[in-house]
Amino acid sequence: MTPYHKEILLLIRSKSGKPTQNTFSDSYLGTDHPRYPIAAPALRTIARSWMHAHRDLTAEEFREVLTSLVSGKSSTEKCMVGVLLDAAKPHQRKFNPRVFVQWLDQLEGWAEVDSVCTGPHMVATVPEQWKEWEKVLEKLAKSSNINKQRASLVVLCSPLRRGENRAILRVAFKNIDQLKGKKEILITKAISWLLRSAAERHKSLVKNYLDLNSETLPKIAVRETLTKLRTGRKTKPKTPKR
Repeated sequence: MTPYHKEILLLIRSKSGKPTQNTFSDSYLGTDHPRYPIAAPALRTIARSWMHAHRDLTAEEFREVLTSLVSGKSSTEKCMVGVLLDAAKPHQRKFNPRVFVQWLDQLEGWAEVDSVCTGPHMVATVPEQWKEWEKVLEKLAKSSNINKQRASLVVLCSPLRRGENRAILRVAFKNIDQLKGKKEILITKAISWLLRSAAERHKSLVKNYLDLNSETLPKIAVRETLTKLRTGRKTKPKTPKR
């Protein structure tokens, strides 16, 4: 544990109680790692304040902090990586994305994976470092680790929802093709999320992809994406009671 990691953990502990484990919520989140009972807004406040106080950190120094946190015992420390990435300056996030492959060995379940691999920090980082990210995503999609498989999909959700990069969309379809035969909900829901994210700015291309692949895609992904294309939502609006 690095000194900066210790600083951040002390801040988390100061705003929470003792870490919990083996609760119903842990099962839902898909992790056996203990969690500190602290709300997401409090974590974001800690992250913004800490990053402001350490705004001179270089990208490599920041990467070392994140690598230490992701190896922490608690799910809270691991999820804090994504919160800090969102709060960081653009130049601090410019380290080689290959490190995400190593980080994912320490993550378990959708909540930890999504916290680190989705969010505002990915909107700019992925397009700016696309050549490196493309190689990383191909490796993740072909991994036997289901958490890495999920990451190969969800990393692309924010960039596709906010941008119109066709190269990113092509890799999204490629990774979906690689994983669409999986039955685990960790993957089927990620495919649905990615297709719905892509539909925000690539509606006709997503529709064409569904037309060609609806028989082989997870049914939930087809259903939710078609609803998204028709209504702008993933589920049908409820009919008001009379």
